[in-house]
Amino acid sequence: MLADGRPERLVEALPAASAHRPESHRITDHVERLTGRPAGTFAGWAVDRAAEFG
Repeated sequence: MLADGRPERLVEALPAASAHRPESHRITDHVERLTGRPAGTFAGWAVDRAAEFG
């Protein structure tokens, strides 16, 4: 982000802010509406593609 010209204070603040963000249990249907199929998990995606990263 620094290489893209973002201010150093912003680059330092973003990870700190995300570490203190409250947990969210919000679930939407946006992925299904956009793709026509339900969203999967990151873990499922990683398992399905593990050979590509082997």
